Amino acid sequence: MLELLKSLLFAVAMVPVMMVVIMGSIYCLGEVFNVLSRIGHSDGQRAKNQH
Repeated sequence: MLELLKSLLFAVAMVPVMMVVIMGSIYCLGEVFNVLSRIGHSDGQRAKNQH
């Protein structure tokens, strides 16, 4: 019975931790692609301004 309670408490504690990890990684990937998008747009704008 004690092992079952330990497992249950571990699972309950890990759910929010894993949610934070997953949401944080999604946010970080979004920021990375946002930076890459800005770099691509600035290169394209420079090419348009030169013509």
